[in-house]
Amino acid sequence: MTDLLIHDAIVVTVDQGNRILKNGSVRVTDGTISSVESTESTDRRSTAEHVIDASGKVVLPGLIDAHRHTDFTLVQGLFSELSGNELLKEAFALYHTAESTLGDDFFDAAWRLACLRQLTHGVTTVNAMDFTPELGAEAIGETGLRGVIGPEVADFLNPAPAAEQLADARRFIETYHDTYEGRVTASIAPGGEAGCSRDLWEGVAKLRADYPGLRLHTHLYDSAAADTMAAGSNTADPLDLLDRYGLLDERTLLTHVLHADRDDAQRIGESGAHVLHCPTVYSYFRAGERTWFPLPALQEFGANVVIGLDDPFWFDSWDLIQEAKHARLLSNFEYGAQQWSSYELLKMLTIDAARALGLDDRIGSLEPGKRADLVVIDIDTPRHQPYSNLPSVVMNTVTAGDVETVVVDGEVLMEERSVRSMDVESVRTAATRQRERLQTRTGWKTSLTASTPPDKSILRRVSARPLLRAMKQYGRGVVNQHL
Repeated sequence: MTDLLIHDAIVVTVDQGNRILKNGSVRVTDGTISSVESTESTDRRSTAEHVIDASGKVVLPGLIDAHRHTDFTLVQGLFSELSGNELLKEAFALYHTAESTLGDDFFDAAWRLACLRQLTHGVTTVNAMDFTPELGAEAIGETGLRGVIGPEVADFLNPAPAAEQLADARRFIETYHDTYEGRVTASIAPGGEAGCSRDLWEGVAKLRADYPGLRLHTHLYDSAAADTMAAGSNTADPLDLLDRYGLLDERTLLTHVLHADRDDAQRIGESGAHVLHCPTVYSYFRAGERTWFPLPALQEFGANVVIGLDDPFWFDSWDLIQEAKHARLLSNFEYGAQQWSSYELLKMLTIDAARALGLDDRIGSLEPGKRADLVVIDIDTPRHQPYSNLPSVVMNTVTAGDVETVVVDGEVLMEERSVRSMDVESVRTAATRQRERLQTRTGWKTSLTASTPPDKSILRRVSARPLLRAMKQYGRGVVNQHL
């Protein structure tokens, strides 16, 4: 018997035939899509356990946030008016001290709030790398969402030694991979050439050998010092670093890639690695002098490019559709109009992102045999009507406020904007309480108009160990580059 039937919807399948049904029905049985066909009159009288009349609404595959950090969701508004350099200093100060100062309650509240925001924005799957992955796995799993979660290992950011971080990562994989009915899986998540020592990369290579089925999720070319930091590990550049340790292939997710050139794009394309593009955070805080994402070259060499929010709490937006819109606008500004079509952007948030995560056999499109991850969007309003070119409407005018219903694994988590899988008030209460603790314990001052960092010197709020490791790596890289 059908468990869930959605009828009279405009169904954007994102399947191989790129079908869009003007009046379509989606049937779900045991969490799996059983059919996607034109609506029949009998569908409106269905005895399915759960029936949704989606007249005037659009059904899409669930959106996939391909790269996110979550630990510090509760800092929203603190960093918004800082310069890029100021932001990095204050972020390092929190990363170095928050776990010992604020404890698990702070990060649990952050993850729960992030899940609520993710759900209400129509994001059914997130690919996250964080320093509190256990809390994340439990929050994602208990909320009913889907997540690929990696413990971020980065000995230039985290004061703990490389061996300890790697042991923690292994423990996380053994404990949480393929849990919550398969909705939560693990990844291997080194911080990147600017965040990891040679010892840590050697340990990451061992993890990859021991867990070959996991994605490797890392930052790459996100700083002008990328080549120098890679040289500190005795390699020519960041891609050579990954290749040296057998980490550059179709299971690899490369985040940012801002400072890569055409030759780098060719190597990425030929390797089969996927690129996770996060346009807003770098344009908001400025990536550097005349530096932007090498989109034309990546397209030329066939790289799979998808979209992530990165640190949405730094620039105060959790809207993934708007993030895709920003990607198009910024690329058009840099390289000329029509870098992406609207339908290509939609694919980047759905089937292309699923392919990057190795989940395209399960999610990313609406077709029989796949798990039922989908969103219902209300476009039957004067803000959208009348229209033509539905993909353009979805990618240019739809916002999170139009997301009405969210289904993951066949379970209705939100219906008609009412969240069913979370206690919204308890999430808000815990987040408010922990945000107040953050300000009390760290010295941040806030008002309705501004946020002010602590008066205490930044040198007294950061740990010397990871900074000294990074400086040593950079110095070694300078020597290696010149000698």
